[in-house]
Amino acid sequence: MSEYLRKAAKEDIDLLFQWANEAEVRANSFSAAQISYEEHTKWFQNMLHDRDRKQYIYMADDVPVGQIRIDISGDTAEVSYSVCDGCRGKGHGEKMLDLLQQKLLTDEPEVHRLIAKVKNGNQRSERAFLKLGYYKKCTVFEMKIKK
Repeated sequence: MSEYLRKAAKEDIDLLFQWANEAEVRANSFSAAQISYEEHTKWFQNMLHDRDRKQYIYMADDVPVGQIRIDISGDTAEVSYSVCDGCRGKGHGEKMLDLLQQKLLTDEPEVHRLIAKVKNGNQRSERAFLKLGYYKKCTVFEMKIKK
């Protein structure tokens, strides 16, 4: 299987919108609310022009099956990714994360540290990060005050 990352292009706007609003993606996101097309379009346009944000489409045999993004701050990049419905549980997350590390060695040599925030209960993502050598640094607790 031929697997690679390609930079997201303006033609990917609808694909990324569809993936962002998949039920499992929303459930594993820190904001579970559906994203409007207007909101997505504004975000997408800003993302394309942001020098510190890199968005890639993960391709497997020339078929898009996932997306991975980094937000760079100094020597650190925060990673987020998702795999499309129907392709989850097949190791694509791990492969995507590995390809990202390889890409950063050549394309973003100033990045020396990767971090990722995983929502509690997202065991697939947690396993993928741990398998690739990430380590769990902390757990965050939250409480909503009832008024």
